[in-house]
Amino acid sequence: MNTIAPALRMERFDGPAAEARLPLWAAAYEDVYAGALDLSDHNDPPIAERLERHCGRPGFELVAAFDGEDVAGFVYGYTLPADSLWWEGLTPEPDPEFVREHPGRTVGVCELLVGARWRRGNIGAGLLESFLAGRREERAAALVADGNGVVLDRYAAYGFTPVGAMEPYPGWRPHTMIVRSLR
Repeated sequence: MNTIAPALRMERFDGPAAEARLPLWAAAYEDVYAGALDLSDHNDPPIAERLERHCGRPGFELVAAFDGEDVAGFVYGYTLPADSLWWEGLTPEPDPEFVREHPGRTVGVCELLVGARWRRGNIGAGLLESFLAGRREERAAALVADGNGVVLDRYAAYGFTPVGAMEPYPGWRPHTMIVRSLR
């Protein structure tokens, strides 16, 4: 257990441990995105269903910051498999070698969020760096919904670079794919 701020503690969860606390993560997500839960990329599928499916993926890990029993924020992801669809539909069309996955190539960062009352304390940066520090993959990739310039700027400060755009699921808003080398 690491401390990231005087009143916060950080904990790591593997898939089974994270799955055992699905309602906790779903409640934190729904609180952060309360004003946008009507958008398909926040409810189709619902976060609890999405997270439950992701908990079973190889290399899954969730890192959470707690303020007492309250979730201040969390980040989670997993190792992309060789047959990953993460890059499908990326424009401009990337070099095939760039999107070719092999064991240990890419960790997909699925969510990084911090509750409103804990923002502006570098908690997001602490969560992400803790999550990435334990990874063995060559690079990290994430998607950021269009129109979310603040988040794109933060990820740029964390060393991520935009590589293209895509619609991750049918009906979702366009997203910017970002990548960061971990070596």
